[in-house]
Amino acid sequence: MDNSTKVFGHELLGRDYVVPLDLFVGGATVTVCSLQLFFGSLNIWLIWKVNIFHNAFGTILVIRTVIDLFSSTQHITYSAYVTLSQRSDYSPILGVVDGYLTYALEPMSCALHVLLAANRYTCVYLPLKYNKIFSRKNFFTLLPPALVIIPSTMLLGLHLIPCNMLGYSASYYGYIMLDCPNPGQERPFHFARFIHISCGTLFCSLAILLDSLTIRKLYIMKKNKTYKNQAHFRVQCRFTMQSFTQNIPMFLEILFLSLSDDSRDTPAAARIAPFLLIRFTNFINSTTIFVFNPEARSFLRKRFRVGHTQISSSGADSNLRLHGVY
Repeated sequence: MDNSTKVFGHELLGRDYVVPLDLFVGGATVTVCSLQLFFGSLNIWLIWKVNIFHNAFGTILVIRTVIDLFSSTQHITYSAYVTLSQRSDYSPILGVVDGYLTYALEPMSCALHVLLAANRYTCVYLPLKYNKIFSRKNFFTLLPPALVIIPSTMLLGLHLIPCNMLGYSASYYGYIMLDCPNPGQERPFHFARFIHISCGTLFCSLAILLDSLTIRKLYIMKKNKTYKNQAHFRVQCRFTMQSFTQNIPMFLEILFLSLSDDSRDTPAAARIAPFLLIRFTNFINSTTIFVFNPEARSFLRKRFRVGHTQISSSGADSNLRLHGVY
């Protein structure tokens, strides 16, 4: 396509020929997103089958995993495809829709990660109030509106503030701001960058703070041996470390996002790194359940060992029948 015609949104289209970097970015996107789809689906199946995850913690994991599954599907079917093909014979509106979907799904995933950290904090610091705070009624009354309000606020800002429309660019490997529709018009406020630095940093910092306070409390409990049930205490430690580990890729993701200004002038590495890190973060989120929970690994081993033989959750591991506040 001849970009000299200055069709609005032309910067989101491909260049009509493929270079090695296209294959790397597109291939990496397909690979990481495919792995996330596999482990994310396995994640949901495990939470459904293993009793130890039948609680608020497991519910939060399922909702966040479903959001990440939608995100991975989106990037395989659109972002990776247009990057690998570098086609230019489609409407740039598709790139804008892709960008808006990402800016809707990612804040929801980050908000759920903070909620996961708050869940661990409440379990350790306020165990007697845990069931009341994370009751089914509160959960399904307050969570859906929050998951709608957070992305809606961000998307309205992108739409209503002049010159803040963005989308995925096949040739620039990431989300970039579109040129202002009127010649000579300047962007009054870079809303997307504001989101990256303020909201992203706030979510990440809050999750790290809550998890750090929870780990500190667990350390004191272990040191003073103030826990009542060792098995329950170990579960609390594993769940908390599972939540904390997910902060690491999220922090790197926010760091790289803050260095990028979503423009074509940004170095390619500064656009590629946050784009792939977000995909990698979603993948890590889908695997931590296997890394930190022997109940999950034991269930999988026994399930595949017996093939299609039906086994009960009590047979998967003695810890699967643990009762308590998680």
